[in-house]
Amino acid sequence: VSWDYALDRIARFMKDDRDQNFVEKNNDGVTVNRWITTGFLAASATTNETAFLTYKVVRSAGMLVFDNQARV
Repeated sequence: VSWDYALDRIARFMKDDRDQNFVEKNNDGVTVNRWITTGFLAASATTNETAFLTYKVVRSAGMLVFDNQARV
């Protein structure tokens, strides 16, 4: 398959899952903005700048499950 098709399909699956499972507020009404049904595994052999941007993208999507390959 093409890269365009593959990336569009991944994006669609992620969007559908986030829309279905995103938690905006907890039971006490406190804003938590979390998405725990999808996680991200980052690479250990990357620059600090890339790692920082990866962290920001993952956290801004609301993902709590985030780990680094070096810990595996």
